[in-house]
Amino acid sequence: MAEGQFWDSIYRNINSRQVQYDLWLEPFLAELAQSKDTPVIDLGCGAGNDTLYLTERGFSVIACDLSPEALKRVKEIAPAADTRLVDLLDPLPFASGSAHAVIADLSLHYFGWADTERIVSEIRRVLNPSGMLLCRVNSTKDVEYGAGRGTLLEPNYYEWDGKRKRFFDRPALELLFRDWDIMLVNEQTMNRYDKPKVVWTLAARNK
Repeated sequence: MAEGQFWDSIYRNINSRQVQYDLWLEPFLAELAQSKDTPVIDLGCGAGNDTLYLTERGFSVIACDLSPEALKRVKEIAPAADTRLVDLLDPLPFASGSAHAVIADLSLHYFGWADTERIVSEIRRVLNPSGMLLCRVNSTKDVEYGAGRGTLLEPNYYEWDGKRKRFFDRPALELLFRDWDIMLVNEQTMNRYDKPKVVWTLAARNK
């Protein structure tokens, strides 16, 4: 099954009333407020958890995902959002320096290392010189959601049941964002799903 079709099958069965957000963006609201006049780009928006959070607080959001079904859910819960079909493996469809804030919540950990570096480089291109990326990615401690399971393809990158997932430790994140000004990198447990999920939260500024 193609990647987009897989995610379509997931989001097709999600009722818009099931979409809830956690408050991981709360500590960054003052920084995000600098983007009030420029849309926040939500990469890999899924059903729109973070887009909903932001639009409820008056932000303009461009919600991007590979799945048309995901974007349908976004439109149901956040009709003011601009939705765009985007494959992260392609160049991002935004002008260089056009964004002050990009969010990538649980969307950067599905790729080989070379592709991950290209995606992060594209995000950097799209951000203005003081722009900020906020992201969450799988931790190597995320054993409830596949850490250490399946066929090892690269260090901490596995294929299991036909899907590929990367799990990060601090050194890998520091390497990936070596050309950025890292403002925060913090390992924590989130509780959006049925089981606790261990993730890294990272805030990094373009420089």
